[in-house]
Order: sequence, then C-alpha cells, then structure tokens
Amino acid sequence: MGNLKIGIPQALLYYEYFPLWKNFLESLGAEVIISGPTTKEILDLGVKSAISEICFPVKVFYGHVMSLKDRVDYLFIPRMVCVEKGAYFCPKFLGLPDMVKSSLSSLPPLIEPTIDIRKSATSFKNSFLAVGKLISNNSKKIYQSFYEAQKSFHLYLQSKENELNPEIININQQYSTKLLQNNMKNPLNIALLGHSYLVYDAFINLNLISKLKKTKINVLTAEMVRKQDIERKLKRLHKPIFWTLSKKIVGSAFYFLEKRIDGIIHLTSFECGEDSMIGELIRQESLKYPTVAYTEFVFDEHTGEAGIDTRTEAFLDMIIRRKRYESNHT
Repeated sequence: MGNLKIGIPQALLYYEYFPLWKNFLESLGAEVIISGPTTKEILDLGVKSAISEICFPVKVFYGHVMSLKDRVDYLFIPRMVCVEKGAYFCPKFLGLPDMVKSSLSSLPPLIEPTIDIRKSATSFKNSFLAVGKLISNNSKKIYQSFYEAQKSFHLYLQSKENELNPEIININQQYSTKLLQNNMKNPLNIALLGHSYLVYDAFINLNLISKLKKTKINVLTAEMVRKQDIERKLKRLHKPIFWTLSKKIVGSAFYFLEKRIDGIIHLTSFECGEDSMIGELIRQESLKYPTVAYTEFVFDEHTGEAGIDTRTEAFLDMIIRRKRYESNHT
C-alpha cells in the first residue's frame, strides 16, 4: 500500500501546514509531490478553471491542482474548519475539496480529511490516523508517524519565531532603543503582513520580499511573533475575531505598532471578505501611532509589477523623508 504519490498544491494552507503534512505522509512511505512555485502558466490554468467570482488565491490554488493532477495517485486537500476554540477558517477552506471536485474534471482521488477540533472524530489526531490507514495497515506506525510529525511541526513553528531580528525585538520582548533614534544609516524596519499565501508566494506579490531586502529593509512577518503575544494584543478588541488566520495578522500588526517600527504593508487579495475587515482594523489602530506608516496592496490576476514597484518606492520614500525631517527638527 506504500509508495503512493500524493500531490500537495503549493498554495493556500501549504504555507501554514506543509511541514506537518509532508513529514506525516513521507514517514508512512508515501512520496509527496508538490506543484512547485506559482508561475504564469499555473495562474492562467487557475483563472481558466475557476468561476470569475471566486477570490484570487483560490484561483491560484486551482492552477496548482491542475498542474499536479496527472502526476500523482492522490491529491491531498484537507477540509480545514476549526483548529482553536472560538475561531474558524474562511468558508473557502471549509468547502475547498467540494469546490475542486465540482469545478475540475479528470482528477485523481482526493484525500480530504476534515479538521475540526470541536468534534473528537475530526480532531487533528483522528483525522490524520484516518489518512494514515489509506497508506499503511500498521496502526502502530501510523500513531508514531503522527506524533513525530506533530513534534517536528511545533519545533518548526518555534524556529520561525526565533528568526525575529534581535536588533528589533528579541524573544524576551526587550525593545532596542536604537530604533527610536533618527539615524538614517540604520535600515528601515517594515512589517509585511497578510495571509501567508500572499506574503510568501513570490509570484503573487511580485517578489516583494526580495525587493525590500535588496534595499536593505528589515522585513518582519506575522510568523515572527509568538502566539501568546498575538493573543495578548487581541484582547484590546471590543469583540473577538473569529477567523483563525485573521487573528494572527491583526495581533501581529498591533504588536509591531507598539514596537514603533517604521511601517506596515498589508497585503490583501481582491474579493476577500476577511481582508476588507482586518485591513480596516489595522488602519484604524495605526492612526494611534503617527510615526508608523501604513499602506495596503491589493493583488489579483491583473496586478502589474510596475504599479506595485512605484507604490513601494513611494511608501519607503515617504518614511525616509519623514525620518529626515524629524532628525533635522529635534
């Protein structure tokens, strides 16, 4: 039953859970095939396959599915519902397997575990054990593979937190006073916030992280903030956010705003209801911190690189001019 080729589209929740999925499947003897980075060909496949009203990231996901379907025995597309108390995933994740099956033809069978911790049968553990039975008859091996994959995944998450630049905010929450000095020789510190499939897909965001780093910008992301810090910052809201991914974005934005970094760029996608809500929350909070610049970039299949480059340059130039002005008047 081993040696199955299981395809994982490199889109959407790939950027959140891929290490967990990969380690579990490979430890059972399956060969994990990923679709690879987004390309124009993949985007074009997705746009042609999806209905026009669907959001941009799902169109990209469709393209990845189409590029994988003839190379694998199964497609791994979980139905993500709930992984924490009181919060849920966007409906597009709840219905993603059904959307794919109803919209695309000639697909291999889907492995579509439901992850919903509110129910024992669909907890992470039980859902993964059910998946494991498709690959191996050895129950002991399935249990061991799950726990080892989960352990590795937690270590992976901790390592992402520890990537936070110690000159900005170290893991003990000690803030470097150097950032409060108007020294133009120091690099700018910019938080790039948004859903992980926008922040880390270089094709979708037009290689924004690399472009910022080439100009010696310190790029910060939500993954660099500890979960307990995010939860603490969210307590200031009058009502809790009930979208799991949005909680991380808003909480990390509040965290970075308090640290008085130089600016925040919020990446959003066209036709995303979550983004329209959390973008306004971050914008309103940013008004309390006049020294922190805020802007929002909206991406869809028609977004042009020249326009994003121009807006990025203007945003950074505004920050530099403000810092120079403050330096000359203090």
